[in-house]
Amino acid sequence: MSDRGELVTFDAPLQALGSALDGDYTVCNAADGILVRDELDKLVCRISVRAAPGGSSWLTLDPLKGYTPDAERISRRLLDSGFLTEADWKSAQVEMAADERGGLAVARVLLRLLQIIDANLPGVLADTDVEFLHDYRVAIRRTRSVLREMHVVFAVEDLKRMRTEFKWLQDQTSATRDLDVYLHEFDELRALAPASVRADLEPLEPLLRERHQRARAAMEVALTGSRSRRLRAEWWDVLQALVLEEHGGGNGAGRPIGKLAAHRIRKVHSKMVTMGTAIAPDSPPAQYHELRKKGKELRYLLELFGAPLFEPDVVKPLIKALKGLQDVLGTHQDREVQIEMLRELGHELVSRPGGPRALMAIGTLIDRLEADAAQARGRFAVSFDEFASEAQCKLVAQAFS
Repeated sequence: MSDRGELVTFDAPLQALGSALDGDYTVCNAADGILVRDELDKLVCRISVRAAPGGSSWLTLDPLKGYTPDAERISRRLLDSGFLTEADWKSAQVEMAADERGGLAVARVLLRLLQIIDANLPGVLADTDVEFLHDYRVAIRRTRSVLREMHVVFAVEDLKRMRTEFKWLQDQTSATRDLDVYLHEFDELRALAPASVRADLEPLEPLLRERHQRARAAMEVALTGSRSRRLRAEWWDVLQALVLEEHGGGNGAGRPIGKLAAHRIRKVHSKMVTMGTAIAPDSPPAQYHELRKKGKELRYLLELFGAPLFEPDVVKPLIKALKGLQDVLGTHQDREVQIEMLRELGHELVSRPGGPRALMAIGTLIDRLEADAAQARGRFAVSFDEFASEAQCKLVAQAFS
């Protein structure tokens, strides 16, 4: 569960709760949220409500001592009546049949991703919770991945234009998101340094906050500007054409989605095996990073198209092995990015109060981060061997034929 809450509704919370729980519980507003009472008028649960820009309200259930079963029952009732978990709210998976026209199936997935982008944008601009920007960026990354991997369903001119525009859109959010993470994890990052120098790292935080403020201001201008609005309108038109025009789009738009998805999953898995086999302990960080990016594309293909179309006994273990590999690659990339960021900030710290001591502390911290990156490299072979085993490769070839 994120800081936003565990359940979400787009209706007025009190009325939605009252309707969902009618007959077994009563609800009323209170200073600290919404109170839920049972048939005997006993208070069994408090529900905190966090209203978010865009019309969503996030609820967190806090059962009174001894009333946990009631809270579990209340949660089930809310879900049955249309409340969403966070996972459901951000899920981009749609139902599809293997013989469905590829252009139509791809368009429906992308329309769902557009809904998620639209739903998160108000929260991104209001800066009420960093998770809104995270979910916004994930939806854009998935959109870009589908554009790359399902490119045959798009007209060439639409594909080129939309890939360029969505890359631009994601680029506008990158600096803010990176700084969100740095600030959120600042204490954890500082804790990696020896205890004797942690206090010397204090000047880093205000410098990060200054950068964050500038990055967010620039991002907000971009996300509310004419280019973003034009992108959204043009993208809607492209997707509507794919939905409505049976012969529209690229030369692969009429192919069954099952065949398209199987081909792309096999292709990307094979590419990952080739890329990973070429990686050695002394390979440059860029090789690890490129494999990580390719892994994200495979994971999105599996989640968006593999899960609805193919056997769970094949898809789930493959996603599990992929997640294990991605965790190792993610740790390695995080450390490399943090090292680069610290070296860059060091140049700005020199002239600030406490800067010279902070610079020495940064050097010690970088040593620790480099050791972590080396450990991730050491774990890579084991996680990659599990993902790229002969048995796994045969299974992929057979299941996605």
